[in-house]
Amino acid sequence: MNAQLLIPNSATFYAVKVKKNYKKNQYYACFVVVFVEMLSTLNSLAMYLPLWTLPIKEPRTEIRLINGTYYKYLVEYKYNPEKKRTYKNTIRLLGKITEENGFIASDKDTISQKASIIPKVDIKTFGVYNLFSTIISEEIASFKAYFGEAIGETILSFSMMRWAYQSPIKRASNYHIHDFCSEFWLKKNISDKHISNALKQVGENREKLVEWMKAMLNAPQTHSNKFVMMDSTHATSMSEKLAINAKGYNPDHDYDPQVRLMYLFCAHLKQPVYFRLINGNITDSKSMSLCIKEMNIKDVIYIADKGFFSIQNINELKKENLQYIIPLHRNNKLIDFEPLLKANFKLELKTYFIYQERIIWYYQYERDSMKLVTFLDEKLRTKEESDYLQRIVSKPEEYTIEKYYQKLVSFGTLTHTYSILEDLNADQIYQAYKQRNEVETMFDGYKNFLKADLMYIQDRNVLEGWLAANFIAMIAYYRLFTRLKNAKLLNNYSPRDIIEIAKSIYKMKISGHWCISEITKKTNDLFMKIEIGNLK
Repeated sequence: MNAQLLIPNSATFYAVKVKKNYKKNQYYACFVVVFVEMLSTLNSLAMYLPLWTLPIKEPRTEIRLINGTYYKYLVEYKYNPEKKRTYKNTIRLLGKITEENGFIASDKDTISQKASIIPKVDIKTFGVYNLFSTIISEEIASFKAYFGEAIGETILSFSMMRWAYQSPIKRASNYHIHDFCSEFWLKKNISDKHISNALKQVGENREKLVEWMKAMLNAPQTHSNKFVMMDSTHATSMSEKLAINAKGYNPDHDYDPQVRLMYLFCAHLKQPVYFRLINGNITDSKSMSLCIKEMNIKDVIYIADKGFFSIQNINELKKENLQYIIPLHRNNKLIDFEPLLKANFKLELKTYFIYQERIIWYYQYERDSMKLVTFLDEKLRTKEESDYLQRIVSKPEEYTIEKYYQKLVSFGTLTHTYSILEDLNADQIYQAYKQRNEVETMFDGYKNFLKADLMYIQDRNVLEGWLAANFIAMIAYYRLFTRLKNAKLLNNYSPRDIIEIAKSIYKMKISGHWCISEITKKTNDLFMKIEIGNLK
């Protein structure tokens, strides 16, 4: 039955007749006009809607027929005083309507409405927030100063969830409301859309982000930024909308589309101080100069790994006037091993220094217009010789006595080519390279955190903001590593171990007051050693 049958044509004529009879009475005239308009609206609706949809229509809702399916929308009416008219505004989709099942709520709308309701949580994880906010307190304050409270706290909360849980964007809101950070940062529930919008706003404002990174590098506590080291990594991204992901070389020989992430590390702080997103098919040597220009720093020495050396790379570094320290593989023909073949080479060299209670001999020379220095660590030499001789027995198909004699002179050696404006002695060059090894060890330990959402992010600006959040998490990781090292606890605990212990420390609300949970003396002593308080 068509709903139009509910509205007889005579009803309209009757309304018009009443209007005429009470033409002189303004009150009744207005009433009848409204009545006529209501009848007209019902007739209009009846032309499109079947009877079974009418009971589902409620005040401030509208039912629409789209591609053969009926949908229910929440609407509102607003009066425009300038045009003296009332306009209809559609707020959101509520769900669809079928004759068999009636109203079916939209899953997206249901999730959205639940997210807007702040759940009452009386037990919250406290250890993670306490640890994170203590070790990077200065960065937290400066980031909020640059980006404002709302955006800053959203990014900081997401960064902490990446640091502690490697959380993707879609899960961060749940971690946030159950963590004690929600008592300080954003005291309302946040959605994945809220996080994405904050990431995008940070990503769109690259200049402000760089200014924040410059402020960290130029802070008084950095003392010196002479040895700012560069490193990069690749990350796979299959996004079809990102535009900057491209096939390129990487050490894993994985040729899926990728992006490159360039980092600057401060040798004194032993932490990253800068990052930049680069197209996946651009090499490090081509992007270094622009990174240095963006940060506006002068005393940068690029300390590479052994796989970087080539004549082409050296020429590109010289073309860009970049300083560098680059190790060579031991089989490189540029290396001169002649001084080590002499039985009394120590008497002739007379050049050594002590590094971590080890004697390091060295000699410097030039070949093909390149400065080189070769180091010999005799303790390492003895170990490598012993290892090789044992492998001759265990793996004779790969290791032979003939090859042993060929390699004998190179055991325990390390050779660098370098170009440095300031005259550095061999001791300083060696220490600079060893600092890079330490940084790289920490960097490798953190790379697992970089890959979670990156494959799926479709927007370049959101990705930039996402990398900024990871950058903050990386600083926290390095700070924790340094605290463990200074406390001489690295043999027993990794940064990940400390974070896991922190997750077991929570606060609960008793009689309206937050009380910290019980913790063991061992945990309390451990956190005191790395100078983390507020556990009582």
